[in-house]
Amino acid sequence: MGYRKILLCFVFVFFSTTISAKTELPSNKSQFISLLNTKVGTYKLVSGSASVCTDGQLSWFDKSAPSLGFKLGEGIVFTALHHGTQTNKTANFCLVTTKYKYTTQRVTLSLRHTRCENQADNLDTSQMLHFISPTRIQYSVENTNVRCEFERQP
Repeated sequence: MGYRKILLCFVFVFFSTTISAKTELPSNKSQFISLLNTKVGTYKLVSGSASVCTDGQLSWFDKSAPSLGFKLGEGIVFTALHHGTQTNKTANFCLVTTKYKYTTQRVTLSLRHTRCENQADNLDTSQMLHFISPTRIQYSVENTNVRCEFERQP
């Protein structure tokens, strides 16, 4: 009898945790554009001290051409939204590879500079914009201290 009660409690906790957990599903560029359209507005910095963490507008570069990208304030920039991975050669002879990953709650941009003339220009990083609630956004850069949280203003 004691084992049944323990098992019942375990099953109850498991299902209640599963039901209350927010599921983050894969998405695509067009679904992300629709999501960002609902989030456009003025945001105030709640936490974060990096130089890119400043109050500002979450806005498209060109509302009629969302593939050009968007920005939050002046320092947080996501350009040339695309599907999958793209590699381009730049003027200083670096290969620049960008990869966007869209989910129902965030966008991640992975950026890699390789084969640069100047070895110091080689880079491998990613930045993420996460919609943590209907009015809050978190921005972070991998392997750095850059982490900011913003709240949408009425």
